[in-house]
Amino acid sequence: MIVMDNDLAALHRGARQRQARQRVDLLDELRAVHNASSRGMNQREIADVLVTSQAKVHRMLKAIERRPDVLSAGAPEEIILRAFVCDTPRVELLERLKSLSYTDGEDAPYPHEGCIPGTWDQVVGAFAQDLLTEREFNEVRAAVGR
Repeated sequence: MIVMDNDLAALHRGARQRQARQRVDLLDELRAVHNASSRGMNQREIADVLVTSQAKVHRMLKAIERRPDVLSAGAPEEIILRAFVCDTPRVELLERLKSLSYTDGEDAPYPHEGCIPGTWDQVVGAFAQDLLTEREFNEVRAAVGR
Protein backbone atom coordinates (compact mmCIF):
# COMPACT_ATOMS: atom_id res chain seq x y z
CA MET A 1 0.00 0.00 0.00
CA ILE A 2 1.25 3.47 -0.88
CA VAL A 3 1.46 5.98 1.94
CA MET A 4 0.27 9.34 0.63
CA ASP A 5 2.19 12.41 1.71
CA ASN A 6 1.05 15.88 0.63
CA ASP A 7 3.04 15.78 -2.62
CA LEU A 8 1.65 12.37 -3.64
CA ALA A 9 -1.87 13.43 -2.68
CA ALA A 10 -1.50 16.49 -4.94
CA LEU A 11 -0.23 14.29 -7.80
CA HIS A 12 -3.15 11.92 -7.27
CA ARG A 13 -5.71 14.74 -7.27
CA GLY A 14 -4.12 16.20 -10.42
CA ALA A 15 -4.36 12.82 -12.15
CA ARG A 16 -8.02 12.45 -11.17
CA GLN A 17 -8.76 15.97 -12.43
CA ARG A 18 -7.07 15.22 -15.77
CA GLN A 19 -9.15 12.05 -16.15
CA ALA A 20 -12.33 13.95 -15.32
CA ARG A 21 -11.37 16.70 -17.78
CA GLN A 22 -10.80 14.08 -20.50
CA ARG A 23 -14.28 12.65 -19.91
CA VAL A 24 -15.85 16.13 -20.00
CA ASP A 25 -13.92 16.91 -23.19
CA LEU A 26 -15.20 13.67 -24.73
CA LEU A 27 -18.80 14.59 -23.90
CA ASP A 28 -18.28 18.02 -25.47
CA GLU A 29 -16.69 16.43 -28.53
CA LEU A 30 -19.58 13.96 -28.92
CA ARG A 31 -22.00 16.88 -28.88
CA ALA A 32 -19.92 18.75 -31.45
CA VAL A 33 -19.88 15.69 -33.74
CA HIS A 34 -23.64 15.33 -33.36
CA ASN A 35 -24.18 19.03 -34.05
CA ALA A 36 -22.09 18.88 -37.22
CA SER A 37 -23.75 15.65 -38.35
CA SER A 38 -27.23 17.12 -37.83
CA ARG A 39 -26.21 19.92 -40.23
CA GLY A 40 -25.79 17.30 -42.95
CA MET A 41 -22.00 17.20 -42.93
CA ASN A 42 -20.29 13.93 -43.87
CA GLN A 43 -17.68 12.29 -41.65
CA ARG A 44 -14.70 13.73 -43.56
CA GLU A 45 -16.11 17.26 -43.31
CA ILE A 46 -16.81 16.82 -39.59
CA ALA A 47 -13.27 15.55 -39.05
CA ASP A 48 -11.84 18.59 -40.86
CA VAL A 49 -13.93 21.05 -38.86
CA LEU A 50 -13.19 19.36 -35.52
CA VAL A 51 -9.51 18.76 -36.32
CA THR A 52 -9.66 15.02 -35.81
CA SER A 53 -9.71 11.87 -37.92
CA GLN A 54 -12.60 10.51 -39.96
CA ALA A 55 -12.21 7.19 -38.13
CA LYS A 56 -12.70 8.89 -34.76
CA VAL A 57 -15.77 10.72 -36.05
CA HIS A 58 -17.15 7.37 -37.26
CA ARG A 59 -16.59 5.80 -33.81
CA MET A 60 -18.22 8.74 -32.09
CA LEU A 61 -21.28 8.63 -34.35
CA LYS A 62 -21.61 4.90 -33.60
CA ALA A 63 -21.35 5.62 -29.87
CA ILE A 64 -24.09 8.26 -30.17
CA GLU A 65 -26.24 5.82 -32.13
CA ARG A 66 -25.88 3.17 -29.42
CA ARG A 67 -26.35 5.55 -26.49
CA PRO A 68 -28.14 8.74 -27.58
CA ASP A 69 -28.61 9.67 -23.91
CA VAL A 70 -24.91 10.64 -23.84
CA LEU A 71 -25.93 13.87 -25.59
CA SER A 72 -28.29 15.02 -22.85
CA ALA A 73 -26.72 17.66 -20.67
CA GLY A 74 -27.37 17.63 -16.96
CA ALA A 75 -26.66 13.97 -16.23
CA PRO A 76 -25.32 13.44 -12.71
CA GLU A 77 -22.01 12.10 -14.03
CA GLU A 78 -21.38 15.23 -16.06
CA ILE A 79 -22.45 17.55 -13.24
CA ILE A 80 -20.05 15.82 -10.85
CA LEU A 81 -17.18 15.72 -13.36
CA ARG A 82 -17.55 19.39 -14.30
CA ALA A 83 -17.70 20.35 -10.62
CA PHE A 84 -14.54 18.36 -9.93
CA VAL A 85 -12.67 19.83 -12.89
CA CYS A 86 -13.77 23.42 -12.23
CA ASP A 87 -13.54 23.25 -8.42
CA THR A 88 -17.21 24.19 -8.08
CA PRO A 89 -18.13 24.79 -4.43
CA ARG A 90 -19.27 21.48 -2.95
CA VAL A 91 -22.42 23.05 -1.47
CA GLU A 92 -23.48 24.10 -4.98
CA LEU A 93 -22.75 20.62 -6.36
CA LEU A 94 -24.75 18.91 -3.61
CA GLU A 95 -27.73 21.22 -4.05
CA ARG A 96 -27.77 20.48 -7.77
CA LEU A 97 -27.53 16.72 -7.20
CA LYS A 98 -30.29 16.82 -4.59
CA SER A 99 -32.61 18.59 -7.03
CA LEU A 100 -32.44 15.86 -9.70
CA SER A 101 -34.85 13.00 -10.34
CA TYR A 102 -33.00 9.70 -10.60
CA THR A 103 -33.63 6.54 -12.58
CA ASP A 104 -32.64 2.98 -11.74
CA GLY A 105 -30.74 0.66 -14.03
CA GLU A 106 -32.75 -1.66 -16.25
CA ASP A 107 -32.12 -4.89 -18.05
CA ALA A 108 -30.80 -4.44 -21.57
CA PRO A 109 -33.37 -5.39 -24.24
CA TYR A 110 -32.95 -8.54 -26.32
CA PRO A 111 -30.55 -9.45 -27.95
CA HIS A 112 -28.23 -7.50 -25.65
CA GLU A 113 -27.22 -8.73 -22.25
CA GLY A 114 -26.48 -6.94 -19.03
CA CYS A 115 -27.81 -3.77 -17.54
CA ILE A 116 -28.33 -0.25 -18.83
CA PRO A 117 -27.24 1.99 -15.96
CA GLY A 118 -29.64 4.53 -14.53
CA THR A 119 -28.75 8.02 -13.41
CA TRP A 120 -28.44 6.94 -9.76
CA ASP A 121 -25.73 4.49 -10.86
CA GLN A 122 -23.73 7.53 -12.01
CA VAL A 123 -23.81 8.95 -8.47
CA VAL A 124 -22.78 5.60 -7.01
CA GLY A 125 -19.95 5.40 -9.56
CA ALA A 126 -18.75 8.91 -8.67
CA PHE A 127 -18.66 7.91 -5.01
CA ALA A 128 -16.69 4.76 -5.87
CA GLN A 129 -14.19 6.91 -7.80
CA ASP A 130 -13.77 9.30 -4.84
CA LEU A 131 -15.40 12.18 -6.70
CA LEU A 132 -17.90 12.38 -3.83
CA THR A 133 -17.07 11.86 -0.16
CA GLU A 134 -19.05 9.43 1.93
CA ARG A 135 -20.72 12.32 3.75
CA GLU A 136 -21.68 13.97 0.42
CA PHE A 137 -22.98 10.69 -1.01
CA ASN A 138 -25.08 10.01 2.09
CA GLU A 139 -26.43 13.58 2.06
CA VAL A 140 -27.59 13.23 -1.56
CA ARG A 141 -28.93 9.73 -0.95
CA ALA A 142 -30.98 10.88 2.04
CA ALA A 143 -32.31 13.92 0.18
CA VAL A 144 -33.54 11.87 -2.79
CA GLY A 145 -34.87 8.96 -0.74
CA ARG A 146 -32.42 6.24 -1.79
